[in-house]
Amino acid sequence: MLRFRSSRAAIALAAFCLVPAHAAFADTAPQSAAESFVQENIDHAYALLGNRSLSPAQRKASFRTFLLSLTDTDRVGRFTLGQYANSASPAAVADFESAFAEYGVAVYESRLSEFKNLKIHVTGSAILKEDDTVVAAFASGPGLPNPATPVRLGFRIRKDSNGRLILTDMEVEGIWLALWERADFTSFLQQHGGDVAELARHLHSQADQLNGQQ
Repeated sequence: MLRFRSSRAAIALAAFCLVPAHAAFADTAPQSAAESFVQENIDHAYALLGNRSLSPAQRKASFRTFLLSLTDTDRVGRFTLGQYANSASPAAVADFESAFAEYGVAVYESRLSEFKNLKIHVTGSAILKEDDTVVAAFASGPGLPNPATPVRLGFRIRKDSNGRLILTDMEVEGIWLALWERADFTSFLQQHGGDVAELARHLHSQADQLNGQQ
């Protein structure tokens, strides 16, 4: 059975297109709202995961609430289903969206806990359109394959229907993670007759496994 690439899905929460190759990141201007949003939420996530005044259960619940507040998981989930979202029943899609959210939270938490000593520093941003910005950053520190070489990151920031900033995807060294998720899900569905309900069951199982390792 297919095992999803959770190491590449650390923040696998929806991409709607790749960043143009010519997009330029400004690193000398004052931080934009999107840059501040990314840096503040990265710092908050690490502070929350490292808060030893909370029990593991409290920390997990707080982190889940925090993470889901940053994303539109229904929109993201439908993107990763691709064409299969059109043929599945509303109930199957709803169950998948729930499983996708649980899986995403479990992946986030497992990877951030593993790399809690990393430092992620925002360096600039590129505005693709009025409500669509890519924030550039670098990760450095212990836990990387080569600690002496920072890892290049990108965070896709858009606005929801209320004008609130949300995280929609993350790039790691040129790879947009939601596209990897969509490819994985498509492969799984092709092997299982397009059964979205089976994919949802698999994601629930994957989330349970990740949660059991923490």
